[in-house]
Amino acid sequence: EQEEEEEEEEDKYYIFKNGTYSVGRKGCDIIIHKDKGVSRIHAHIMVDEMTQSCQVRIRDLSKYGTFINKNLSSNKKVHHFPNKQTSLEDGDLLSFGTGNATFRFSYVPLVLYICCAEASQMNHHLQDKVSSIGARLTHVYSEDCTHVIVDQHVPLKRDLLDAIVAKKPLLRTSWLEVQILVAERSIQTKFPDCCS
Repeated sequence: EQEEEEEEEEDKYYIFKNGTYSVGRKGCDIIIHKDKGVSRIHAHIMVDEMTQSCQVRIRDLSKYGTFINKNLSSNKKVHHFPNKQTSLEDGDLLSFGTGNATFRFSYVPLVLYICCAEASQMNHHLQDKVSSIGARLTHVYSEDCTHVIVDQHVPLKRDLLDAIVAKKPLLRTSWLEVQILVAERSIQTKFPDCCS
């Protein structure tokens, strides 16, 4: 906990699509300038599928090393793992190069509560798109819900009122479709803004 307070505010990167993403000094998906020990292509982050139980791995391709710090124990050099790669878990600290560039790996759940006049209005195409970025849809409101999808003619029901009181962002399906298209393209440096 003390280490978190001492860390500088790092850049944030959000991955919404499975694939392999490069980390390095130049021409990569994630570019690191603050450490001269970072190689041009330093590491690959590999996301197998976009679910909560997905496996995310990191492969070291560098000269000076990629380090992983699990549960605030000592740093482990990724280069020493089989195939120079290891799995990442929520909360792991990743250091690239000489250690001046450290990032926390976090899983950010997206649980979308659908609050439409007719539940059947939500088509399968949108459901497939939502799951493609690692989000999941639910027709039952709970505190785990992160966003609420509404349509113009939604009646005010207890679940919707609970979501409003809990300050969950209310989204239109049109906003969601646009954000999915943006998120599927590449790594994002901002979490999609609910007001845009």
